[in-house]
Amino acid sequence: MSTESQNSHSLGSRTEPWIALALSAAVLLCRAMGHLVSNRPAYAQRFAPDWLPLAAVVFAAAGILRLDGSPQWLRIQRALSWSGLLLMVWVANGLPLDLFRVAGLIPLGVDWPGVATRTLALAAAIVLAHLVLAHPAAPASTRAASWYGYAAFVLALPYPVLRTHWAFGGTLGLGWPGAAGRGFAPLLIAIPFVLAAVLSLLLVSPRRWIPRRLLLAAGWCATGIVALIGPAACWALVSTLASGRDPGLKGIAIWVPCLFYGSWLLWAVAAGAATRSYQLRSQRSADLPPVRGFTEDSPP
Repeated sequence: MSTESQNSHSLGSRTEPWIALALSAAVLLCRAMGHLVSNRPAYAQRFAPDWLPLAAVVFAAAGILRLDGSPQWLRIQRALSWSGLLLMVWVANGLPLDLFRVAGLIPLGVDWPGVATRTLALAAAIVLAHLVLAHPAAPASTRAASWYGYAAFVLALPYPVLRTHWAFGGTLGLGWPGAAGRGFAPLLIAIPFVLAAVLSLLLVSPRRWIPRRLLLAAGWCATGIVALIGPAACWALVSTLASGRDPGLKGIAIWVPCLFYGSWLLWAVAAGAATRSYQLRSQRSADLPPVRGFTEDSPP
């Protein structure tokens, strides 16, 4: 590595924690400003509890600031960093739906303070993810597990399997045929999860017929998109049931959304682990030096 690239990497290592802290502070500021707006849409408070942004910022800051260099404290800080990262992703939940509302595809009004808060939270989560993944806790020689991809494959199946069952007239989880939509049109929204199941298996396969960078981009993008929906969906369902309100599931058993939303949340976790595992495994195989002068007829 050249001196210029070393200096650039060192500069990035020094500035990234401060960028993460600045973005975290901006999240809190936007959240506070949002409370001053009185005419926000009704959906604005459904994505996460009120205490979540503060908790995400506290955990993130505690994981970034180097107060003690002892190995024990560094392990604790790593756990705090992961906690801050996951909470910050939860704060960013609902951003894909915000984009649909901004484009006018969902006519429910736009929660602009919420859009700003979730956008900044996503930016902070990306920087925190880079900080956490740039310094893995396990040594480089540790063998990366590939079973995460199989777990992600299984977790991607509930939604398309039940949707297919309903499209062919099945009533499992339904009060009457067609309660979840009639015909094959509702089956179209299950296609992304079929693709997610295929992607999960591709992250396990050692074959190189797909470019490594393309597969990594697909894995991280899919993980990010589902991670921005799963926690918010689970929270909205749990908070609705805990408050005794009607979830509005006409003809659909309550275990169905629990299964769907839970599988989305767990798929994001498993897919992120599978993508990281593939990233490490493919990088190690790429770093292996080629064996010269060896043929099948030569002795071992």
